[in-house]
Amino acid sequence: MTENPPHLTEGSLNQSNLVGHPFKPMAPSPDSKEPEVPPNNDPKNKVTIYKDQQEVMNVPNIKKSTIFGTTFMITNICLGTTIFTFAVRAKSFGLFWMLFFCFLVAIINYWSIMRCVYASSRCTLDDYSEITEKFLGKRSRFILNIILIVYSYASLMCFIALIFPLFGRFVQSGFYRNDYRDYDHFLDEKWGKPYIKFPFFIGLAFVLSLICLIKDINKLNFSAYIGVAACGYALFVVMVQCNSYYHHYKDTVYKEDDDSTHPNWFNLGDAFTKDLIFFKGIANLIFAYACQSGIFPIYAGFKFQENGLKKMRIGTILGTILTTILHIISIVCGFLTDPVNPEDLIIYRKNKGSGKDIAMVLARLFVSFSLIFTVPGYYFPLRLSVINSFTGGKLTNKFNIIFTFISIFCCALISAIYDKILNYLNYIGFISVFISFLFPALMSIYSSGKPITYWRNMLDLILALIMCAIGLVACVATIIDDVKG
Repeated sequence: MTENPPHLTEGSLNQSNLVGHPFKPMAPSPDSKEPEVPPNNDPKNKVTIYKDQQEVMNVPNIKKSTIFGTTFMITNICLGTTIFTFAVRAKSFGLFWMLFFCFLVAIINYWSIMRCVYASSRCTLDDYSEITEKFLGKRSRFILNIILIVYSYASLMCFIALIFPLFGRFVQSGFYRNDYRDYDHFLDEKWGKPYIKFPFFIGLAFVLSLICLIKDINKLNFSAYIGVAACGYALFVVMVQCNSYYHHYKDTVYKEDDDSTHPNWFNLGDAFTKDLIFFKGIANLIFAYACQSGIFPIYAGFKFQENGLKKMRIGTILGTILTTILHIISIVCGFLTDPVNPEDLIIYRKNKGSGKDIAMVLARLFVSFSLIFTVPGYYFPLRLSVINSFTGGKLTNKFNIIFTFISIFCCALISAIYDKILNYLNYIGFISVFISFLFPALMSIYSSGKPITYWRNMLDLILALIMCAIGLVACVATIIDDVKG
């Protein structure tokens, strides 16, 4: 997943004063533009917006969205380090079934995105929590904000925990290749020592806290491009090198009379062992496609355009297709790189030769660096959810400094102690089902004006509950794994 935040932004429109209060159209002034109408299938609910009325509504000149921009914005939100975990899941799923479920989750995710769009098209708001309050009530908005806070904290801990081993592999493979045979040896003998590990996390937390003190998220827009470029480069390296690594596996590991050395092409049964890998793998895919909360600001740029809903639908389809293509490349190339003993992240993989793999060394460095700017992307929505839920929307300098340093240092401390990346992703996948599926489905149902027994509303609800059940099983299975140690 880019590590761009898939939910609230501090620059989202503030229209909470309109919730539940339909306004009367004002007479246009002589210099007003022709009235524009937001897309809505029900003519009774259509609202006329005039130029001078936009000022009354506190709606700035909204930057128009485009199909091209929407396509890459969705891909940008989804693309992130999660795609490098697909190879280890494909080993249990079988390559064919991993690709099948990737397609299936992509289709269901597109359905969920359009639920968000339809709900947004039935009101004048463009903020996830405000739309939730309009259709589901204040209590639901508060619950959503709590979920977003937990989601943000879990994501922060996951990415901070990921920086340490990834940077360690960069150091080991780039500077200590001849002294330590692999990363585990390097970790035991040097990198994992307390006098290195804890100063690293303290320094990292201090740097991240300074970056996160910035109040305007727009000043870090460049971080999205850094994240996409880093993940894209790493994925390109894996794709280019997978053929040589697969031949290396065939020459050194594969044995015709030993089934344990054979690639798993079609056997889904390995995913239904007592470890419940199937549910964990689906939870990872859910997180990899999570972008629903970021959809509302994107659709705001289409809402008052002619055929805006149709353009949004096309952009969403293209963005989902592009994201799925990148996921497929990661699944196939990551699987072929090491079909039998894949690392948790494919960019952790061991070098097949005795020399240095400069291309992968640089990929690890770039991804490590991009993660430093990924963390603020998840911290800003966390801070916004906290101030909206507990401080009345006010952000003072004192509160900003204290809350930022406490939050980042606490996350760094937990990450230093609990560093199981795949388990983090399982937990985040569980939290994602509420943000990505349950709330969008409920908003669509309640804003449709039709009874819940209507076939489309029933389908929305059933699909959302299925995804929630899968996420719950993945979460419980991961908790059991942690308890067992």
